[in-house]
Amino acid sequence: MKKIRLSIAVLLSVWSLAGLGVAKADNGSGMGGVKVEKSASKKVRVYTKPGTSVDLALIDANGNVLYRGVIAKNEQLVTSLNLNNLPDGQYYLTAGNNAWWMSQGLTIKANSVNVDERNIQQVAKPTLTAYEKDKVEVVLPVNNVDESTVAIYDPQNVLVQTDSFKGSVRRFDLSSLPAGAYTFVVGPDQKQFTTRIAIQH
Repeated sequence: MKKIRLSIAVLLSVWSLAGLGVAKADNGSGMGGVKVEKSASKKVRVYTKPGTSVDLALIDANGNVLYRGVIAKNEQLVTSLNLNNLPDGQYYLTAGNNAWWMSQGLTIKANSVNVDERNIQQVAKPTLTAYEKDKVEVVLPVNNVDESTVAIYDPQNVLVQTDSFKGSVRRFDLSSLPAGAYTFVVGPDQKQFTTRIAIQH
């Protein structure tokens, strides 16, 4: 019951998603131009670039989604988030869309929020390039992501290959597969991107 009350409190009174006016947002921001900064003892500001929609979520250390919302592409560039009713603990503010994803770690302790710039994960949509006949290179731009996975599905949506890798580049030899359109699902557990590529022998 306590968790339900906390969730209701978060949804009804904790968050005040109020734009604060237009401001220059890109001052060292990460992928997607999003930056999270502390603005008061238990408040943060989320800076976004105009022209793209951004999905926001606040997740606690147990993986419970406490808030989910969208900043529309035509909305203001600064959004203020009020965390006053949240108890001490570790939280993650995630933001992203179809082209990128990020997770910023937040710690609330002694009635104050800390935005740890070292506790940020970022990933951008991968590029798939044929580097030889029936051989594909996957380039996945990442920052602070330990491991990513690749799942390859055939034209009938049957899984034909899986792999995990560290870093941002992985190569695949698809010469043993029949010709057709294959779907690559690439990314860390938190964010997967889907890309199709055709194999022609």
